[in-house]
This record gives sequence, C-alpha cells and structure tokens, in this order.
Amino acid sequence: MKKFSIVIASLFLLTSCSTGELPQTLTPGSIPSCDQIDVTKTTTEKLEMPCLDGSSVINFHTIKGPIIINVWGSWCEGCREEMPYLVDLYATKTFTSGKIKLLGIDVDESSLDAGPNFIKSHSMTWPHLLDIDSKSKFVFGMGVPVTWFIDANGEVIYKHIGSYRAKEELYQQVEKYFKVKL
Repeated sequence: MKKFSIVIASLFLLTSCSTGELPQTLTPGSIPSCDQIDVTKTTTEKLEMPCLDGSSVINFHTIKGPIIINVWGSWCEGCREEMPYLVDLYATKTFTSGKIKLLGIDVDESSLDAGPNFIKSHSMTWPHLLDIDSKSKFVFGMGVPVTWFIDANGEVIYKHIGSYRAKEELYQQVEKYFKVKL
C-alpha cells in the first residue's frame, strides 16, 4: 500500500490535472482523468489500477462500454507503430461525441515518467490507467500491445493481439464490432 501511495503522489507531481472535458477540447498530449469511463458493471473480481493522472483508482472488471482498451508500454516498438492509428481513431466523431470510449493501460514501465512522457509526445488525449505491479498480464496476457473491444454490458466482444499494421485494419474492426461507420 505504501508503494501505491508513493506512485500516486509521484503521478500528481509528474502530470497536470485534468478538467474532465470532452476529448475534442483536450490539449494534445495532456493526461486526462478517467472520469469519463463507465465503471458501473457489478462484479466480485478485482484488478485495481490508478488513473495515470492520479485522480482515481479503477477496478478494470467494473468497466462498461462501448469502449476500446489498448494495453501498451512506452518501450514497446509495436505500440509506437500503432499509436498514430489510435490517435486518428480517437479524433473521429464517434469518439469525440463519446459514443465509444478509449482507455489505455500503461504497463511495465522502467520509470514513473516514461508513460506520461510517451502520452504527451504521441498526442494521446484519452484516459490511461497505470499497471504498477504487472497484474493486468493475468487478464490480457504477457505481451503488448493488446486491444480489447468491450460492449455496453461490459462483455469482451473482440480481442486483437499484437499491433495494428494499418489504420484501415483498426477502423474496419471498430466498424464491424461496434456496428458504426467511421
């Protein structure tokens, strides 16, 4: 618990506070709070992770969608390659209107500033959780990137293992599994 408190305190020092505004009004590279994430699913399972801006702690198993969850690390080459596609996707009306949410989970960082620096340098304006103790690997598996699509009931409807190699591939999967036109 002491390690967790130190991490949260450090995150407040390393990141700026969020206004909680809609995605289209955020400054590129800012670190928003997780207040827009629907965490109303009832469950007895627990996997708690702090929001990277330090504003809250979220139990992953309570997240409802529609939402895309992308597990990444700043050290991951595939994550760096696919990030521009996620940035473009998040700028579409489907996401800026809040019809579908996007959540990142930052894993296995060598320092507390690696994740926030990566977010800022890649203009990622959606919320992110920090997996401090690598506990998410028991849910998502060992490798990253991993992208999960979760429906309005909180059920996983699709899992993409590995990086997206083309923007079109990501867009096609979003359209197929969420029944939207981008």
